[in-house]
Amino acid sequence: MNSIWPVAAGVAPCLLALAAGQWQARGLRARCAQLQAALVAQRDNEMRLDFIAHHDSLTGLPNRLQFQMQLEHGVAYARRHESLLAVLFVDIDRFKTINDTLGHDAGDQVLVQFAQRLRQCVREVDTVARQGGDEFIVLLTELHNGADAQQVAEKIMNTIAEPFVVNGDLLDVAASIGVAVYPDDDEDIETLIEKADLAMYAAKQRGKGASLRFLPSMQAKAYSRLILETALRHALDHDEFILTYQPKLDLKRQQITGVKALLRWKHPELGVVMPLDFLPVLEQSALIMPVGAWVMATAAEQARRWLEQGLALTVAVHLSPRQFFHKDIVPSFAAILEKAGVPGRCIELEITEAMLIDKNQNAEEIVQQLKQLGVRIAISDFGTGYASLNYLRRFPVDVVKIDKSFVDDLARGGAMVRAIIEMAHTLGMQVIAAGVETPDQLAQLQQMACDEAFGFCISAAVSADEVELLLAGGQQQVAALTS
Repeated sequence: MNSIWPVAAGVAPCLLALAAGQWQARGLRARCAQLQAALVAQRDNEMRLDFIAHHDSLTGLPNRLQFQMQLEHGVAYARRHESLLAVLFVDIDRFKTINDTLGHDAGDQVLVQFAQRLRQCVREVDTVARQGGDEFIVLLTELHNGADAQQVAEKIMNTIAEPFVVNGDLLDVAASIGVAVYPDDDEDIETLIEKADLAMYAAKQRGKGASLRFLPSMQAKAYSRLILETALRHALDHDEFILTYQPKLDLKRQQITGVKALLRWKHPELGVVMPLDFLPVLEQSALIMPVGAWVMATAAEQARRWLEQGLALTVAVHLSPRQFFHKDIVPSFAAILEKAGVPGRCIELEITEAMLIDKNQNAEEIVQQLKQLGVRIAISDFGTGYASLNYLRRFPVDVVKIDKSFVDDLARGGAMVRAIIEMAHTLGMQVIAAGVETPDQLAQLQQMACDEAFGFCISAAVSADEVELLLAGGQQQVAALTS
């Protein structure tokens, strides 16, 4: 017994030391695990921050910075291997209208689905990025020729043409695409992107859903457009715009009962510039809003002055799509009428048939709200698009304006004009013929029971003072035209 005790006494410290070592080892392992977890978390955070820095938060696509890096790598590869690459600049058509009419949540849904469809159209080696807003940019690498890029653009157009599902409803979406190829179109990276952007803008001029490859002429047009837009801004700031008024003849009463307001640019050096030379650029720029507001305000004030003179003339004003679909069009126009002190019945607002049949817009609601202000609604250039008079029954339209091309066809019988007049009258609408140039045309329209007409046969567009002179002493001359 005494011999065992010393042995036991010697083992105890060893066991204690072993236990302490194991405890320290466990602590070390726990500490290592904590450090490892912290390193993994830090790495994940760094990766997350890097992803956020280089990707769009809504669509998950690479952003402009990441695309720039990918493009630089792509150009370096193409230079080494003497291959081609292409940049596609893709812009959603009328996206602002989607946001304004359906809300930003619907707009975000469109952007997410649009991004997904773009991804489906390219290979793994290609890059799809969100440039910002409703603009996307695609990098196509390892191409054999420029036609390959155009084929991808067509594939994108076809994929986008399928309806989008937004809040459970189907929505038609279109896009415009510009294509620029390295090194054929340019070897500089920034310039290549700019040229793709220019091609996209040129495609947008052709209407919804078009794609074009860059052409040198686009650069000259873009430069000319920029100069013209700057000049138009100067014209607005320095009161160089004027309104002229083309009289409209009531064919039953043989009296001038209204006018169409037409915008002119009184350039200090060039003289009077006609709308065809500047209106397309004006309507495609943000300037159309302030200039359009000036036109409406000026026309309303002129209508009030004529009303004070006992001249109950209806003044027709054309609205561009951007004006008509602007979210504040109704309250803005109501404020113009109130400030001018003129009743709505003195104003006739012209919109195109294409604006009515656009399924993505709330045209019917806007027309109803404008009608509540007492204004007349006219559909201009009727018969040149896809609308039918039967379709127009949904809208509180007052006037259908027959396009000049149909008036010119009167010499061959004018069956289209006759059909439009009869159907419009059946639906309780008036009919006005545009671009009447000869007494024979005027006589035919009168025989067909057309309600109103305007054109050079009656009068060119003149100043407000000349309209008053025509009313004061020229009604006999007007009557002679149809006698």
